[in-house]
Amino acid sequence: MKTKSPFEFGFTVTGKEFTNRTVEKENLQANFENKISTILISPRRWGKSSLIEEVAINTVKKNKTIKIAILDLFAAKSEEEFYNLYASEIIKATSSKLEEWLVSTKDFFRNIIPSISLGSDPINDFEINFTVKDISTNSQEILNLPERIAKKKNIQIVVCIDEFQNLSNFDDSVDFQRKLRSVWQKHKNVCYCLYGSKRHMMIDFFQNQSMPFYRFGQTMFLEKISLEHWKKFIIKSFKNTDKVISAKLASSIAENVKLHSYYVQQLSHLVWIRTNNEVNEEIVDQATNDIVSQNAIFYQKVYEELSYTQVNFLKALANGEKKFSSKRVLVDYKLGVPSNVSKIKEALELKEVIDTFQPDIEFLDPVFELWFNKNIL
Repeated sequence: MKTKSPFEFGFTVTGKEFTNRTVEKENLQANFENKISTILISPRRWGKSSLIEEVAINTVKKNKTIKIAILDLFAAKSEEEFYNLYASEIIKATSSKLEEWLVSTKDFFRNIIPSISLGSDPINDFEINFTVKDISTNSQEILNLPERIAKKKNIQIVVCIDEFQNLSNFDDSVDFQRKLRSVWQKHKNVCYCLYGSKRHMMIDFFQNQSMPFYRFGQTMFLEKISLEHWKKFIIKSFKNTDKVISAKLASSIAENVKLHSYYVQQLSHLVWIRTNNEVNEEIVDQATNDIVSQNAIFYQKVYEELSYTQVNFLKALANGEKKFSSKRVLVDYKLGVPSNVSKIKEALELKEVIDTFQPDIEFLDPVFELWFNKNIL
């Protein structure tokens, strides 16, 4: 039997595959246990979802009176879909059998009788559906569902909502956010963990004073996992599968992709599958070239959608420039007048090509940076 690769990416990981985040896990679990709502912000694919699932598993193991519902708004396009998903996942998280689901649905809705659609596995899968009329006249009853369940069952509930920024796509989005906050802020037995993959939208949601969710909870900015932790994780993972990698080459893997969680796992996997016994520098170089090639078509499309000045800004960034509004940089990279720089930067941030991690500006995707340096610079 072939040994399975110890490196996983493309989906959430927990348990032994989950690396580090010790401080973040402790802080988030403490918030869950103490009913403190949390806003978790970081760029995409830095491990937010894995962190939430890891903490959820550990919290429930430690305290059986805490129930955790995890919703993903990726596919939710409207208020109606939000309410259906919200109610379904909360009842699933707080009831263990089909009979309990049916009883919960009957007991905790006073003015509405939602329809229930059973999935292919009726023991573990069902959906609650409300009519538009139900939602328009009884939305508060739906939003108060976790609080009512928590009181009746003498439990505490944590509602975790991924891709929370997708609410911005709903009709009358700001009014809907006001409705959510007006109800949720009164809950005593429920707290919320709100997170998403579009960092700048999330920051605007929760740090813009004009937005309904301004200072709704404690904000946590997820940082990159340190080089030292990645190095130890990579060395240990190779050792556990009877392969050897030096500290220097383990560091090279992490540094080649700027400590980006998803890409460290992916590049480590590509190195691992090319290694019979011991990793050498040529294997790391080949794997790094492969990870760039695998994404080349996507990166070409991103590049083609950039304007002339946006490409020039990225050339300056790739060359290590820091003072983008200086006269020399403006002239050398044909960026125009100083006021153009802010507009270019904002446009690239909206396209999720760059981000600002004070005090520096960085390529958001480190493999795109490798592709850009190789093909454009």
